[in-house]
Amino acid sequence: MVYSRAVEGDIYTFGVSGRLYKSNVLLYDHQTDSLWSQLLEKAVSGPLVGKKLRKLPSSRTSWKAWRQRHPETLVLSTDTGYHRDYSKDPYTGYYRVGTIWSPVGHMRQDLSPRARILGIEVSRETRAYPLIQLQRQPGITDDSVGGELVHIEVSPEGEVVAVKNGQGEHIPHIFAYWFAWQAFHPETTVYRRTK
Repeated sequence: MVYSRAVEGDIYTFGVSGRLYKSNVLLYDHQTDSLWSQLLEKAVSGPLVGKKLRKLPSSRTSWKAWRQRHPETLVLSTDTGYHRDYSKDPYTGYYRVGTIWSPVGHMRQDLSPRARILGIEVSRETRAYPLIQLQRQPGITDDSVGGELVHIEVSPEGEVVAVKNGQGEHIPHIFAYWFAWQAFHPETTVYRRTK
């Protein structure tokens, strides 16, 4: 998920606080040190508590697929002045562990806690789409959420290419683990493929 830096007319810069709420990372803004929940999409403590973040359309893709579509792309340098190996994923160990590390409260049993999902919200209605279901049948998955048509396009390689409404406009979405999504969206429904 990508959010605008503009909040009620002011521009903020954000960083990762290193703190968790319901096992989900909290951001902070450099200007006020308020803490922001990415899944609640708002500040949860500090001077800006209650202020909302505005979602921006975004996509997640592999470098290979991106380069095929945008061969002229420039890449941010890893020469940052810090001695760090940016080729190593700091979460590799976390991906392998089958349990969650921090409590999230009540855990719904619809999916396994570490199931990866695509989460969307339309007109205050939320739905979790298990990625494994989407990837098993690439192509277009049609659904309805919050009274709107939803089209999810998955490539033959299992990449979610687009999430759009009936008018072809991008629907903001997030990739998350089930345990985190259901903790912040306790009334969410789970997509079940019917055929």
